[in-house]
Amino acid sequence: MAGPFAIAAVTAVLKDLLNDGLANHDLSAVGNVAVTALPPDRIPVTAAEEKSQINLFLYQVTPNIGWRNVGLPSRSSSSERLTNPPLALDLHYLVTAYGKAEFHAEALLGYAMQLLHERPVLTRNMIRATLKPALPADVTLPPGLAMIASADLAEQVETIKISPAHLDTEEMSRLWAAMQAKYRPTAVYHLSVVLIDAGRPARAALPVLRQGDDGRGPTASAGTTPPFPTIQSLVLPSGQVQALLGDTVVVEGRHFALAAGKPAEVTVFARLRSTLREVSVDIPVPAADRGDARASFAVPNTPADLPAGVYGLSLGVTPTAPGSNTRFSNVAPLSVAPVIAGGLGAPIARTAIDPDTGLGAATIELTVSPEVLPEQRVTLVLGSKEIPAEAHPAKTDALTFKAERIAAGNYRVRLRVDGAESLLVQDAATGAPQFDPTQSLSLT
Repeated sequence: MAGPFAIAAVTAVLKDLLNDGLANHDLSAVGNVAVTALPPDRIPVTAAEEKSQINLFLYQVTPNIGWRNVGLPSRSSSSERLTNPPLALDLHYLVTAYGKAEFHAEALLGYAMQLLHERPVLTRNMIRATLKPALPADVTLPPGLAMIASADLAEQVETIKISPAHLDTEEMSRLWAAMQAKYRPTAVYHLSVVLIDAGRPARAALPVLRQGDDGRGPTASAGTTPPFPTIQSLVLPSGQVQALLGDTVVVEGRHFALAAGKPAEVTVFARLRSTLREVSVDIPVPAADRGDARASFAVPNTPADLPAGVYGLSLGVTPTAPGSNTRFSNVAPLSVAPVIAGGLGAPIARTAIDPDTGLGAATIELTVSPEVLPEQRVTLVLGSKEIPAEAHPAKTDALTFKAERIAAGNYRVRLRVDGAESLLVQDAATGAPQFDPTQSLSLT
């Protein structure tokens, strides 16, 4: 989720998009063109002062209907924070063209509309290029842009779509009259969705040890067999719900070969694609490890190749015949869990203990695997209390957590990285699951 500067960040990215696009076109006939983000009443329109420019103005912000109830209720009956429901917003912009001479305004508006038509999505790379560009060591961002760069807009779970909108003549007339500005050629655009999250520690329940009498939980299957490669289920070692580096993942489904018993007629690979970062890892599936209804592959054991987090898993099946196209299966979620490699052994003494409540503060230092990227969101869950990690500006395997107002005791520990949690339950496949005794921390 993005921070409170997300609205300003969207405007900055849109302005940069228009500015770069116009710079790449030959507009010498129009002259110097400025791209601004000002209220229309602050733009001079007299014959002597009017310039050729495109102005971007956020005239309305509305709640997004699809996201507005996600994460509710946010607090319990005792006012304890349960979740951080996102503030989901749709942004509405006016793109207005001003011209110093005749036809200039129409030409600039056409260029701007073509640019937005060709780029209907603000991709994560576009956002990072504007808000966090690679700069020389002696160059810094302008103060305004440096402020909104902390919004983490590129890391929000859903991308931002740009679509043209329509205001009729009456609505447009009322809008410009309210702004007390002189009307110029204008196009209206709708951007959805911006997700603003407070990012405060929330309550996290312990995992469920058993679902149903036999521990299998509910099952469902389709009534017809699709003709394309289809993933129906994933089987992880020891009944785990998340994979560790080096684990073998068994994929069950259909059409992973041209025909049963003929795996050599196709090549198959597993593609893991991050849901937050535009990166993917392709893992070959050997012919000996697959058939038409079953395939297995090993999660890369090199921490640098695969950070912890939630990935989308799909299988690509390519016939060996010349000119054949790759067919991809549906996408199944696969979490790569982090591991707490060190820091849980010795008890940790609390400080600043309140004599009335017995609550104190504790500093917890852990070593984790794989290494955590600077943009990843990391929290430590002690029992049901969630504690955010201290800032880690570089890729690291050493994390620090500072717990405030916490009681002494022995806590079950889970490390959460971008939604993937370290494994706390063991022996899940035996029918007698239990909490891993090594995944605990004592506070004194």
